[in-house]
Amino acid sequence: MKIFHYSEVKAEEAQEEGASKLKVRWLITKDTGAPNFAMRLFEMEPGGHSPLHVHPWEHEVFILEGEGTVVGPEGERKFKP
Repeated sequence: MKIFHYSEVKAEEAQEEGASKLKVRWLITKDTGAPNFAMRLFEMEPGGHSPLHVHPWEHEVFILEGEGTVVGPEGERKFKP
């Protein structure tokens, strides 16, 4: 079991082409002992975005603060906590 505060993980600029004003903290990965799961914390500035993309696996979004729009197969959906 690993116990840590998210702030102990360095926030890095997102490297995906098309990302803007977006930082990511890789909280749980293969390197931390989770071969089948990843957890990331994204920090997005106003006006920021990630590139439009799809995954062949489940993808979850949990909003802590702020508001925005997520785009999926069903179209656009506004969100806020």
